[in-house]
Amino acid sequence: MHIGMSMEEIETPALLIDLDAMEKNIETMGSYYRSKKGAALRPHQKGHRLPQIAKKQISAGAIGVSMTSPGLVELYVNSGIEDILITRQVYGRSKIARLCGLARHGAVTMTVDDITNARQISEIGRSLGSRVNVAVEIYAAPGSCGVQMGDVKGLVGEITKLDGIHFRGLWWHELTLSGPLLKRRVDHFAFLDEIVVLKESLEDSGFDVEMLSGGHSQTWSLTPEYSGLTDVGVQAGNYVFSDWEDHQVEGQEVFEPSLTVLTRCISRPRLDEALFDAGLNSCANESGTDYSQVVGPRFKNLTGIDRVHLREEMAYINCKNADSEIKTGDLFELIPPHGDTTAKMHDRYYGIRNGKVEVIWPNVGRGLL
Repeated sequence: MHIGMSMEEIETPALLIDLDAMEKNIETMGSYYRSKKGAALRPHQKGHRLPQIAKKQISAGAIGVSMTSPGLVELYVNSGIEDILITRQVYGRSKIARLCGLARHGAVTMTVDDITNARQISEIGRSLGSRVNVAVEIYAAPGSCGVQMGDVKGLVGEITKLDGIHFRGLWWHELTLSGPLLKRRVDHFAFLDEIVVLKESLEDSGFDVEMLSGGHSQTWSLTPEYSGLTDVGVQAGNYVFSDWEDHQVEGQEVFEPSLTVLTRCISRPRLDEALFDAGLNSCANESGTDYSQVVGPRFKNLTGIDRVHLREEMAYINCKNADSEIKTGDLFELIPPHGDTTAKMHDRYYGIRNGKVEVIWPNVGRGLL
């Protein structure tokens, strides 16, 4: 496997990135945020998990990144990416100690929604000589962590009494925010109205709220239009790979799917059937955008298919057209329904431009927890 080889030379199944499409997605998002004063971009890294791509996002205008994994934080800090919001509570002395140590080398911000956890961070941070940034997570929807809105001020007050901790601000995740764009706008703005009131109340009580972070892929074009806040770091991340599910959401069709799984047809047992060498071990089925149903991948540039059926090592399709021109040995690309889980199944990414391999990126973030 080498730089410059054609797609035909890549052993299948393999994980591909269409570099032109990915770079266009990054620039589309970046240019939008560069033109707005109402919000900033703090993209989540749970999808690609690659510092190389994160640096492209930052070069395009992102103010920092967000992620959940301490192992990934360590990789990013060691790669020179410093402004990181950890969007999940961290428990266990060893994990807390790792992050407190990393806080000496970058603007790492840990999440808390409980004073006991904050005290643990304070104690361990002080023992390591670190002053650790913390952000309080606000409960925003069923299935999310966080503090009830009315209890935030009390927790912030307790946190600011602790040595070794710096209260940096607030963050939230409106997990259930979905539906048509107009409905999302109304629901999102209603929640942001509450954030404004809370922020002003905290500042009136003498607490400095220097960071706000919230919103996600389905609010990427909405949060910057809200006039009541000017500094929300939006945690959109899917736009980089924009799987087919994401591409179908109103407002996100401007991003093109750039992540695919390369596969070959290995059998045509009947005129209306074809089998391929990519299965569940190389392209994940995934819950849909509302996490309530399981959907599968779709073929790129291949029509006349009822459904892609995945087994562990193979996929098969029923062709509506009995005279389909699919032949054994032919190459095809599968677009996953959600790129995040598919990306974690492969050891490397093949970056493709004009049908040739331009770069091979080891999947260094794979398995980091």
